[in-house]
Amino acid sequence: MMGCEFKTQVKLDYIQDFEMMFERMKIDRPREAAVYYATLVIDCPKEFSDFLKTAENLANITRRPLETGRASLLKNGLIAKVLFSHEADEDFGRESYLPVHPRAIWENIKDDLKSVIVEDTYRAIKHHLEEYGRCYTSNFKKYGIKLKRNGNVTLQYSGKWILYTALSNCLDENNNLKMQVGGERLFEEPFIKYFKKFLDLDTKIQLIVDTKDSINAAKELKKTYGDNLDIRYFSEEISGTIRNYVFGKEMAVNGIKILPEKSIEPSYVGTAYVNLEDIEVLNDKFNSLWDMAKPLK
Repeated sequence: MMGCEFKTQVKLDYIQDFEMMFERMKIDRPREAAVYYATLVIDCPKEFSDFLKTAENLANITRRPLETGRASLLKNGLIAKVLFSHEADEDFGRESYLPVHPRAIWENIKDDLKSVIVEDTYRAIKHHLEEYGRCYTSNFKKYGIKLKRNGNVTLQYSGKWILYTALSNCLDENNNLKMQVGGERLFEEPFIKYFKKFLDLDTKIQLIVDTKDSINAAKELKKTYGDNLDIRYFSEEISGTIRNYVFGKEMAVNGIKILPEKSIEPSYVGTAYVNLEDIEVLNDKFNSLWDMAKPLK
């Protein structure tokens, strides 16, 4: 609307909180990434120019460094890029990215962070998380994709983003989790660390692995988390690059692995669904694959 000037709700303290977290996570350009992430979660602007105003005013960061910070967030799975939406009543805007829930980041890094910052700073960040959570839910709704129960959104994302998103969903709903993965990197750091967090939540997980290469690692996990983890696999790689995730009855993601032009980070394009009928269709497909796969003993 003409004459409506963007005003940020971001504070310098918020930027500093995420900068400390991102430094411990070894994120490239942590300050620039923190400015972009904090602005996205708190304000959710629809134009890059509004991100830039906040960056320039609060942190003296110009366009190119801010773009670098955004790229670092995408690479490290802290945001996903919206490609297009279907039957959605939400205007995603031209600068359209979906961040992971701040609490999922906190759960990942809080123990490490506590060992290097003073207690008052640690408590301050923890207190701020309530505000971050309120803003996140207001801007990105319950499932983190701006949709409630209608439509779907197609995204480009990394493996870390989907695990962070699943972790947030499990923290909120304690939902069972169904995952179909290639397995080639799930059992390696840092993915295995995130995956263990689901199991520590006492979440029931059904995992289909599309390759035999990681069977030994999967067996070790099953020894430790056998009550919560049920694994099946295909003797041949019959599922190709398709990846499915069903988070209870709340949300489902159907994706395909693509080859990145640069970086060793695997990248995916997938569609996230919140419509109950769509979720049921993907759930049925997963169950059919589950019935065909071999149990891991």
